[in-house]
Amino acid sequence: MSFSPEWLRLREPVDHRSRDKTLLAKAASYLVNKDEPVIYDLGAGAGSNLRGTAPALGQRQRWVLVDYDPALLSASLDYLSQWAEKSRPTAAGLELEKSGKLIRVEVKRADLNANPAPWGEQKPDLVTSAALFDLVSEPWIDRFCAVLAKDKLPLYTTLVHDKTAKWSPAHEADAQMSAAFERDFGKEKGFGPSAGNEAIGTMARKLQSLGYDAQLADSPWKLDANDHPLIEQLAGGWANAVRETKAVSEDVIQKWLTARKARGTACVVGHKDLLALPPK
Repeated sequence: MSFSPEWLRLREPVDHRSRDKTLLAKAASYLVNKDEPVIYDLGAGAGSNLRGTAPALGQRQRWVLVDYDPALLSASLDYLSQWAEKSRPTAAGLELEKSGKLIRVEVKRADLNANPAPWGEQKPDLVTSAALFDLVSEPWIDRFCAVLAKDKLPLYTTLVHDKTAKWSPAHEADAQMSAAFERDFGKEKGFGPSAGNEAIGTMARKLQSLGYDAQLADSPWKLDANDHPLIEQLAGGWANAVRETKAVSEDVIQKWLTARKARGTACVVGHKDLLALPPK
């Protein structure tokens, strides 16, 4: 499953302000004694997770951005070059300077469904992702957690959907639309039947059973009039997903969509972050 660069661009500032700052600080603290930690970003898209995480980390960092979509990986290099104060191309990707930090970036195209551990023998110091694990299946989660535990790798993941969503002002079709959206969310997303809003809890429990210290925190999107372009895209995405279920009439969908695209609409969309540290 892939997403448009426009959608990723709109959500990036909201993603960054929504992530739990305490878990981010703990992830940074875990890496503090690494001179140049190697960080694998799974489902990296256009590089937003790097831009949201790197400012909290140390002076030297090495990131490997992993995605199946070559267009997004290419876009990530463009966006990172614009984000950095200085940018130099390298054989593997880029070398960036930002706020006194030196960040080396590589991009890697990989099918995470076939191989949830794309690092091979080069074990990273941290595995991370953003808005990925609500798309995967429970069997995939089991495989992924087993790989992490085998090599005692830490995981920091953000912005995993947790089912909660509250639109305002209220609309009579909100409950119907939400139920149909969650039904569609559980469909195949490229990793088998999606664990959807159960994914983050399932992953935390699995890692705890493997000896990890797994900590969850809320990271809700809080969208208001200043986020109107994102609200419009979000509502449109919901409407398209609900149409796929055929559980709601087109008339109801259109009335709800018109109301949700109106100025003054606000929305809180629930997400969770997870930091899972391996046993010593």
